[in-house]
Amino acid sequence: MTQHPGTAQTGPSSTRAIALGAAAPGPAAPGPAEAGPAGPGDVLGSDDAVDASDAATSGDAVATVDSVDDWDDARLVGQLFSLAVGTHSARGITVDEPDSPDDSVTTADGGHPAATDGVRRTPVDALADLVAARHIGGVCYFPETAEGDSPDAIRHLVRRLQQVASAPLLVSADQENGTVSRLRQGSTRLPSAQALAAADDVALTEEVARTSGTELRATGVRHAFAPVADLAVEPRNPVIGVRSPGADPQAAARQVSATVRGLAAAGVASTLKHFPGHGSTTVDSHLGLPVLELTRDAWERQERAVFAAGIAAGADAVMIGHLVFPAVDAGTPATYSRAVVTGELREALGFDGVIVTDALDMAGAQLTDGPGAGAVAALAAGVDQLLMPGDPEAAIDAVLVALADGVLSRDALRDSARRILRLKERLGLTGDGIDVEALLATPQHASTAERAARASLVWRAPSTTWVLGAGTPGTRVLVVGLRTDPQLRGVDVSAVLADRLGAAGAQVWTEPLDDDPDTILAAATRGFGGSTPDVVVVATREAWRDPEQSRHLARLLTLATETGTQACVVATRSPSDSALVPDDVPLLLTFGDVAPSARAAGDALAGAAAVTGVLPVDLVGADGHLVPRHTSPVTPPRPSEETRS
Repeated sequence: MTQHPGTAQTGPSSTRAIALGAAAPGPAAPGPAEAGPAGPGDVLGSDDAVDASDAATSGDAVATVDSVDDWDDARLVGQLFSLAVGTHSARGITVDEPDSPDDSVTTADGGHPAATDGVRRTPVDALADLVAARHIGGVCYFPETAEGDSPDAIRHLVRRLQQVASAPLLVSADQENGTVSRLRQGSTRLPSAQALAAADDVALTEEVARTSGTELRATGVRHAFAPVADLAVEPRNPVIGVRSPGADPQAAARQVSATVRGLAAAGVASTLKHFPGHGSTTVDSHLGLPVLELTRDAWERQERAVFAAGIAAGADAVMIGHLVFPAVDAGTPATYSRAVVTGELREALGFDGVIVTDALDMAGAQLTDGPGAGAVAALAAGVDQLLMPGDPEAAIDAVLVALADGVLSRDALRDSARRILRLKERLGLTGDGIDVEALLATPQHASTAERAARASLVWRAPSTTWVLGAGTPGTRVLVVGLRTDPQLRGVDVSAVLADRLGAAGAQVWTEPLDDDPDTILAAATRGFGGSTPDVVVVATREAWRDPEQSRHLARLLTLATETGTQACVVATRSPSDSALVPDDVPLLLTFGDVAPSARAAGDALAGAAAVTGVLPVDLVGADGHLVPRHTSPVTPPRPSEETRS
């Protein structure tokens, strides 16, 4: 087996000891809510009012890798679970209204949860009780709302849970950037993995990952469930999309390795996902059970090569995808397949870091016998950490019974606990794990995001483009796009495009794409004083998955042709929208709709920024033909224009 390089250690601790016990029982006071994301000039750090030592654990007892043999089964099993906090809190974590102290639960300091005097306890209160009573080893953070939580709120949450933990919790989050970003308020919104693949600059990718890791560390989240190592080889894939670093195995391997290095430099653990590869599937494992239909030879040349590169770069963890891989094990989902988890990942690839399941409450992980059976089956396959079972207590109890009955090997579970402890030690976890010196939303971080977004833009066909011409003030431009993402994963790109084009001298009229196209054009014509638009710019957001959006796009393009109006489409997320856009219509790809990507697209259309990215995936054209990956030549900015940040 190869030696696991691990994450560069940060923080004050350089010993192999992890403190046990809680020094400061009870919840931390809630932090002040923030009105919204910080501006480019705002710098956010950890609370000055709450010192990290407030949540530091006691040194009366310590946990080391060597001490695992002395643990009882309850402590051993609890260390292997990571539970969700936030919007995905498990249904098995109940919230009640006790009238007196709960004597049935003992906290890490030997006390009991206090009476609530009729005040309803929160899911965090209930989770804290479970962390204390069942010796839970980790939690996975999700924001409470689509708007996200403020950095202070996240820190207080982390401190609250760390205070009651019997050993420092490994706090994780799906911080992939782009559309999957758990840090929202007061943080830097960074472009997606596929955008970085389009930029094709590994130094920039590493810088983005280091920025992301630094902001995670500032909140106490020390384990990123990133990078995605799945190849984007199936345009109809409903769940991976721009989360993937592209379709080319060698290029994706470089991108994944750079992300692993960048996170390590920030003192944050990385996770390759979703082994053995989710990119070529057509089913969302949140909703069903996908099948990876690759021959073994094709898999070794494609998906496996990317995971191997990430492991060689020092990935700390690998997440198993809920999917079936018939070339290795035709009858068992990978999560429960010893042939996949132990045979391919642990033995053939020589990975000795932490192997974690994807969330066990997903549809693709469900077993007839319930969450307890799933937890036992995953551990039997060789998994180390069980993520988010639907009923945590039932799952823990099932594992304890399987351990007592000899169904699970105590030695194997001890090895899993040691891997988790080794990761915590490499991270230097003590106390609450929050780096009080790390900052969020700094001007430097904003600059990194803007540079990455600009470098990621790609014209589908470099010979078919549209840029607002120099010396043509007053060009009438109709900008159409979807105004609101219900999950608030991106911004209103059409508004940003309109702002940039208007600042460059165009007359701009905006309409929502979900309105009737004929009505849209009529309204714009009235708005332009009876003149039809010279140009219509349509910003799509995964229109290939939205029948109404795709119909409205098609009608707008038809109307543009009928009225002699120049059309241009900006695909603000999935490049698969290419299939809806005829070849003679310019198509600009941004691979995400975070604010920096929207601004970059606006500047490109206004002629104020070059389009220099490479196409990292194969596209399907409107007539079904393949548009292969390519290197995009530079579209230079107009010399008279200055770049806007």
